[in-house]
Amino acid sequence: MLRQSVPVLTGGALLLFLTAACSDGPASPAVKAGSPSEKPAVTAAEADKVLKDWTARHNKAVTSGDERQWRAAVTGGLEAPVSARVRAYGRLPATTRIALLNPVLYVPRNGGGKTSWFAAAALQRSGGREQQVLALFVRAGPKDSWRAAHWLTFKGKPPELAYDSEGYAIPAADRGLPAAHAAYLTSGDQTAFTPDAYTAKARTPSYGGWKPSRARYTPGPGPSYALRTKDGGSLVWYGLTHKTALSGGSTGNLPADIRNQLTRTKTKPSGAIQAGWQWLAIGYSPASGKGTVLGESVSLTTAY
Repeated sequence: MLRQSVPVLTGGALLLFLTAACSDGPASPAVKAGSPSEKPAVTAAEADKVLKDWTARHNKAVTSGDERQWRAAVTGGLEAPVSARVRAYGRLPATTRIALLNPVLYVPRNGGGKTSWFAAAALQRSGGREQQVLALFVRAGPKDSWRAAHWLTFKGKPPELAYDSEGYAIPAADRGLPAAHAAYLTSGDQTAFTPDAYTAKARTPSYGGWKPSRARYTPGPGPSYALRTKDGGSLVWYGLTHKTALSGGSTGNLPADIRNQLTRTKTKPSGAIQAGWQWLAIGYSPASGKGTVLGESVSLTTAY
């Protein structure tokens, strides 16, 4: 089954494991398949160029330590973790450059609108290691560059997707999954969501003796993206933003991620800390029933 994985930004990627899941809950309207007259997000030849161009920009950004170059390569839920990482660690060695091998594309028909997107599974090679990754690329307009909006590793097989008569993936509704996930984390509401073990544990975090305010979870930043599964459900890519305030503890007892962020950014809190995290999640919403998260990555984005 899918398991949680913490982002490994030192390698320029964010990680997770991916397989299928099922559950019960309310249905939401399906999104109709695009007609053959609608343009696909990319052609096979265009996608090959997109992946090569993005990889080159990624490799230049990861070794430059320039936050502006990262912002030109990522969007949505990837922006805050990457920016935080650059501010704390700067540039990385050449061994963190990546290559993407044997890509398999999941391309919907959305090339006629302002925003286009597609997903790709590939073998990522970096620093002598190889791992399977599932990425999602977005372009805001025909003259804009493609940016990565999701980037996670996986093992196993994704939920089986549905395709139209020409082999294109079919866009789907997110069926309220991001909001349901956020509602569970904020209040424990399981009306439309069944938590995995990591999400359930996240409801009662430990901050080394610091007292947290009530956590706030909201979907985003950026929209969710979803493809129809063969059983009529939705495979959904999305992000969640988590913010909380901590008080009443000593710096030495802080969790390692917060303490390291404060140290590297030379921030000295005076009795209270504002902290934020970015979740990247992939989930499944059945045609009828509760949604569930299949896997997530969580990274600290702010601490001051």
